[in-house]
Amino acid sequence: MKEKKPSGLSLVYCIALLMSLPAFLVAFCATAIAEDGCITGKCHSSLTSAKVVHPAMSMGCSSCHEAVSQQHPQKNVKTFKLTQDPPGLCANCHSPFGSKKYVHTAVKNGMCTSCHDPHASAQQKLLLKPANEICLTCHADKNGFKFMHGPTAAGDCLMCHSPHETDNTAQTLKPGEEVCFTCHLEMQAEVKKAHLHPALANGCTSCHNPHGSAFKKFFIAEGNDLCFQCHPNIQEKLTGSAVVHPPVLTGCTTCHSPHASDAERLLPKSGIEFCLTCHMDLLKKEYTVLHGPIKEGKCYACHDPHGSPNRRLLVKEFPTDIYNPYTDKEYELCFSCHKRDLLLFPETSYATGFRDGDRNLHYVHVNRKEKGRSCVICHNIHGGPLPKLINDKTHFGNWDLPIKFEKTENGGSCSPGCHKPVGYDRKNPLKGGMTVKEKEKEKEKEKEKGGKQ
Repeated sequence: MKEKKPSGLSLVYCIALLMSLPAFLVAFCATAIAEDGCITGKCHSSLTSAKVVHPAMSMGCSSCHEAVSQQHPQKNVKTFKLTQDPPGLCANCHSPFGSKKYVHTAVKNGMCTSCHDPHASAQQKLLLKPANEICLTCHADKNGFKFMHGPTAAGDCLMCHSPHETDNTAQTLKPGEEVCFTCHLEMQAEVKKAHLHPALANGCTSCHNPHGSAFKKFFIAEGNDLCFQCHPNIQEKLTGSAVVHPPVLTGCTTCHSPHASDAERLLPKSGIEFCLTCHMDLLKKEYTVLHGPIKEGKCYACHDPHGSPNRRLLVKEFPTDIYNPYTDKEYELCFSCHKRDLLLFPETSYATGFRDGDRNLHYVHVNRKEKGRSCVICHNIHGGPLPKLINDKTHFGNWDLPIKFEKTENGGSCSPGCHKPVGYDRKNPLKGGMTVKEKEKEKEKEKEKGGKQ
């Protein structure tokens, strides 16, 4: 609103008074003329011409200014001053700031006019410029990214930040990730899952730049390099691995949720269920017996999901050949769980169930200086239809060699392509090498002979 211009009658009265009144009243009348005529066509006319005018203007210039000289104007001399220094002056009408934990530097320094025009402006809130332009005057480093966060790109800094003061770091309107969840509503349910990524617990900005980035999704680093900032051990492992799990090369998020999951290790599904989404042919429908780690859903007990110096991502060495000279370091993978005792003693009553009486048949097959048999000749390492994970057949060159294992109450027998049918019995040793069925037939023959005599 414009200041009221002095009327002709008031000027006449003042001139008459100037001629007839004492000197001390002359100064009073001069001030009255200045007060009544600050905004004229010649003086300060722009102060009220903008779209938004400071309400204090309607209270008169003297609500904020006072004369320091009787003569006004004077060239290169300030003849008026503020009635108080800011921010005290502003606090006469506006609630003072400074009660919260974090106060914007401009506010802390008391310079309200760093951002606001005290008279009038084309911007709301009497801002000197559009809000984002004012912010970028000091925070130029928050702009100009290849990928810009929506509010930053739109110039809406106040969508996330308080311009004056707040109890939250970075002048945010809400604490931590709550300010992010204002827009990213789906994350509210995500963080309630059983397993939360520790990086998210420390805030979204652990991985994302809230203003923008040179990388997609506003990551502070690109691809796996972002993950390696907290997981350097994985990076070291991959650098020294002869075999790298292909999904790792695609990106960590191929297997892991970056935020939260109801499954352990931030996997989309639990254990083996997830592995089988790619390795779908690993377990057959006819498998009734599963290897312990598979049964527990812990593929990682044998396989490193990231990288390994061993073939098939095995966590420890396992020989590739079906025949191997036995040493005490052979089959380290298997003996991570199983006791090596089953291969150490030619005779035992406890170390293994694969024995004929006390004769240790594991020892017989495996503990050899030459052509010791590999575990995988007889056992399927994932699962199978037979007890003890016995193979129904095994690869021998291009031949699927049949095993033909049959379990009995105290032992069993096999009739593979590599030797004649042989059985074993823990209680009644079959020292002759005959199977239980063959031994029964032999007894029947002996009875028949005895009867004829």
